[in-house]
Amino acid sequence: MFRSLLDRLYGLCGVLACISLLAIGVIIGAQIVGRLMGILIPSSDDFASYAMGASTFLGLAYTFRANGHIRVNLFTQKLSPSSRRPAEIFVLTLGAAILGYFTWYNIGMAYTSYDFDEVSIGLLPIPLWIPQAVMAFGTLLMTISMLDELIALLSGRETTYSRVHEDVMQAE
Repeated sequence: MFRSLLDRLYGLCGVLACISLLAIGVIIGAQIVGRLMGILIPSSDDFASYAMGASTFLGLAYTFRANGHIRVNLFTQKLSPSSRRPAEIFVLTLGAAILGYFTWYNIGMAYTSYDFDEVSIGLLPIPLWIPQAVMAFGTLLMTISMLDELIALLSGRETTYSRVHEDVMQAE
């Protein structure tokens, strides 16, 4: 139940990241056409930037679960299976701790922006807490996915990234 809920949430965020990338293309295309016609699209650079942030942070957990992030396997491949597990536990713990701090900071930043009614400087005053909240949610979900992998490793279950890595190796 909880596993399928997380997997659906990761997938939904992956779709939202993809939609954000499409939005960037539409915004830039509209800017190009608008310039040719002498029309200025207000705050289009701001919206493209927010969409870029959303695509990055919403895609983090999905990409991690799909083994799409760059992993340095050169080191872990040389380790024996008995040494590899502690190294992976260390890396996942360190990564989750760093992401947890980043998440905490992002939530605080979004709350402060909301509390002080901070808005963007562009032609359209956009409340800054909105893109900051998306960033905070993306880092929170990435933290959860890393903790999820750490718990799987500690409980003796196979991690998603090792399962995907084995599938890739078999395909080659």
